Amino acid sequence: MHPVLLEIGTLKIYSYGLLIALGILAATIWMVRQVKKEGKPPEFVLDIVLIGVIFGIIGARLFYVFLYEPAYYLSHPLHILYIREGGLAFYGGLLLGLAAILIYLYRRRIPILAFLDLAAPATALAYAIGRFGCFLNGCCYGKATTVPWGVVFPVVDGLKRHPTQLYSVLAGFIIFILLLWVKRRGVRFHGQLFALFLIFYGVYRAVIDLFRENTQLSGGPPQASQAAIILACSGVLLYLILFIRKRNA
Repeated sequence: MHPVLLEIGTLKIYSYGLLIALGILAATIWMVRQVKKEGKPPEFVLDIVLIGVIFGIIGARLFYVFLYEPAYYLSHPLHILYIREGGLAFYGGLLLGLAAILIYLYRRRIPILAFLDLAAPATALAYAIGRFGCFLNGCCYGKATTVPWGVVFPVVDGLKRHPTQLYSVLAGFIIFILLLWVKRRGVRFHGQLFALFLIFYGVYRAVIDLFRENTQLSGGPPQASQAAIILACSGVLLYLILFIRKRNA
C-alpha cells in the first residue's frame, strides 16, 4: 500500500486525501460543464460544492468516529482531526452534506430536485475516485479470501483479502455510467436520477459490506448491510412518490 504518495522534507502528500480531493474536483468540473451546456451561470455550483465538502467531511468524520470506533476516539480526542490518515464514513458525509445543501438551495430558491439530479452522477464519480484512495491507504479492506485477485494488506496481516475498495471503485463508475445512460435517454421527472442513485448505492453497499472485514457499524456487516437496504428502500419510495406525482400532474 502507499498511504503517503510523496514526501518532501516534512511535507507529506497522503494518497487518501489527494484522491478524495481529485474526486471532488472531477465532480465539480463535470457539474460546471453540465450547467454551462444549459446556458446557466455555474457560480452557484462552486458555492454548493464548497458547502457540501465542508459539511460532508464533518459528517463523514463524526459518523465514523462515533459509530465505528467511539472508544478509541474518546480516549484519543485529538485523533479525530487526523482525517488525512483515513476514517471517513460516506453515510455521514451524505447525510450532513445533503442537509446543508438542501438548506442552501431552499434559501436561494434554487429548484432542489433538479439540482439533486445534477449532483447524483457527480457524487458517484467522486465516490469512485475517492475509494481508490482507500485502496492506496490500506483501509476499508475485505475479509480473507482465496480468490485469485485477493490482495495482501501489509498493515493488517499476510493474508489475501477481498480488495473491497476496488469493488467500490468499480461500483461507483458503474453507477455513474448508469445515471448518465438514464439522463441521455431523458429524465422523466425531477428527482429521478437522485432516487436512482440512492437505490443503486444502497444495493451495492448492502452487498459489499458483507465482504468487508473492518465494518463495525451497529454490530457488524449484517447490520451495515441492513442500513444500506434502508437507504435503497428510501430511494424506491422517493422514486414512486415522484413518479406518481408527475403522472397525476
